[in-house]
Amino acid sequence: MNDNVTSLDARRRSTTVEDAITSRHAAVIADYLQAKLDRNAGRMTEIRGEAASIDAEYPGFPSLVAQLDALRPSQAA
Repeated sequence: MNDNVTSLDARRRSTTVEDAITSRHAAVIADYLQAKLDRNAGRMTEIRGEAASIDAEYPGFPSLVAQLDALRPSQAA
């Protein structure tokens, strides 16, 4: 078997549910920040809805909606 395929299989097996959820949270946060930079309120609302769905799906994990609420614009001038 190709070493790359074997390596990919090993990485997939070592990925935990927590890793997958953390990755999903990071992607949603990145999308939200981009929408915020674009001043796209409609997209931000869509992403918040997606975040609420993820929170409902994984109630034991930190709230993604709370993480989005905590984001503040940069104060750098």
